[in-house]
Amino acid sequence: MERKDDTYDKLVERYLRGEATEEEAKLVNSYFNQLAEGQADFGKPKDIVQRKNRVWRHIAPPSLRPVRLIRNRFRAFAAVAAAAVIAGVWLFYFSVPREKEVSTIVTREDIAPGGLGATLTMADGRQQILDTTKDGVIIGTALTYEDGSPVLGKDAMLGTGAEQLTASTGRGQVYSFTLPDGTKVWLNADSKLSFPSRFGDKERKVRLEGEGFFVVKHDDSKHFFVESKGQVVEDLGTSFNIQSYPEDLAQRTTLVEGAAKVNETLLRPGQQALHQAHKPIRVVEADIDQVLAWQQGNFVFRGETLEEVFRTVARWYDVEVLFKREETKYITVGGTVSRSRSIRAVLDLMERTGKVKCEIQGKQVTVQ
Repeated sequence: MERKDDTYDKLVERYLRGEATEEEAKLVNSYFNQLAEGQADFGKPKDIVQRKNRVWRHIAPPSLRPVRLIRNRFRAFAAVAAAAVIAGVWLFYFSVPREKEVSTIVTREDIAPGGLGATLTMADGRQQILDTTKDGVIIGTALTYEDGSPVLGKDAMLGTGAEQLTASTGRGQVYSFTLPDGTKVWLNADSKLSFPSRFGDKERKVRLEGEGFFVVKHDDSKHFFVESKGQVVEDLGTSFNIQSYPEDLAQRTTLVEGAAKVNETLLRPGQQALHQAHKPIRVVEADIDQVLAWQQGNFVFRGETLEEVFRTVARWYDVEVLFKREETKYITVGGTVSRSRSIRAVLDLMERTGKVKCEIQGKQVTVQ
């Protein structure tokens, strides 16, 4: 008949090889807890030393393994008890049985970054999911990807009239579009751009919701206008960025080069217009590197609150963010992280403040 000691030894060995069932893992954890607390008799000290050494060879790195036997029986038993506690702690942090471990496992979860992707909606409501392996779409007499391949089919052509088209990116998506006049637009995550398949003779007008970077092909005879949430940006030979999400308190229009007007306010390169509803437009000097960081593939934070930061992060990683404490929203942070990194890299940056901990569970990030 198999001895009780042998049974426990085999259980431990199975556990260390990763072969234990959930029930066996619970037994092993209970075994070490009882041994450490002196609540169970698992043999004489000599037997325990031998068993401890067998387990210790699996757990400890070579530099920590004992190099000689402890001869004094009292010291031997004390050492075994300490080793059992260490083993019990090791088992506690690398096994699942206890409820407290759930939160540890949650923090190890991760979420991949967003990438290329968008949807093009036709005037009749038809939707075309755009190829995520292509760099962008060109709107001409036909719809083609930048490599020349067709979007709608080999011989598909747009009508001779001006059809209203809508390009939209979801959360975790970015894409670029070349408009019928040659203007190039990059859409950030969770954004929408409406435009005609052909511009009229007098003006070119598009509508933006979300964030987009425009490099406008200037035409003195046909000015280019971008409408967004109660404001109009007029191109005067320009590249500019507009951030105008529905939840943003202020729209931010940043002029990179050329000239532009926001309503009637003229901007010079390097300036940003802040426009809040029912308030006059305020012009400030812009941090161009930060404004265009998303278009260059980075997050750049310079003193934003966690509430502002996580609003941006949520769009790119398509997550919901829950703040456990209201005051946490107003902690400010700074740093740069590549948008190609997983969300854990961004959360690590937040945690370096020493004021918050971030846990991931599914598609929810909890900040506490």
